[in-house]
Amino acid sequence: MTVSDLDFVEEKLLDGNVCWRAKFDDCQFTILDRMTGFGNGIRDTETGYRDKDNLFWLVSGMFDIRDYPDLTTEEAVAKVMELANTCKGI
Repeated sequence: MTVSDLDFVEEKLLDGNVCWRAKFDDCQFTILDRMTGFGNGIRDTETGYRDKDNLFWLVSGMFDIRDYPDLTTEEAVAKVMELANTCKGI
C-alpha cells in the first residue's frame, strides 16, 4: 500500500485549522495545517504518526507526508520517524 492509496479524512477545526487522518494496519497518519503561535498569519503543516502501541512521532515545519504519494506506508513511517523533530516515540 502506498501513501496515495490511503483515505485521508478531512476535519475542519477552529480558526481555519484543518486536520486529515488516515488509518492503516492499526496505525494512523495525521496531517495538521494550523496557525502557529507567532501571529501575522504564519501557518505550519505537521505530519504525525501513531503506531500500534500508541507511540507518537511528529514532524513540524511544513512537512506533509501526502507530498510523497509513491512511498509505501512502511517507507512513509520510516520517513516520519527519521525526520521527527517535535515528538519521537512518546
